[in-house]
Amino acid sequence: MSGIQVIITFETHPEASAPFAVLLDQVQHDLPRVNGCQGVRVFVGSEKPCVFTLLEHWDSEVAHQAHIATVVASGAWDRIATHLAKDPVSHYYRERVPKIAA
Repeated sequence: MSGIQVIITFETHPEASAPFAVLLDQVQHDLPRVNGCQGVRVFVGSEKPCVFTLLEHWDSEVAHQAHIATVVASGAWDRIATHLAKDPVSHYYRERVPKIAA
């Protein structure tokens, strides 16, 4: 798998988890249409329904950062942030391929 994985964890206010889940339904539908995004999967905590994790697959960190800049500039991030109990945590990952001799 080429590209980069972005793993982002959000924690919402308890009363915001349902509307945030609806927002993430839209993200899951729209994000793969963004230039450089290869796909997104959304997870919700089985023991903490206020915790959501996105696994996004991007062509590159630059493509993801360009998307984030667009979200912030448009004001969409401000609407997202109103649901959150704290700042999201995100990191970039590359898939590690085992080096086992055949």
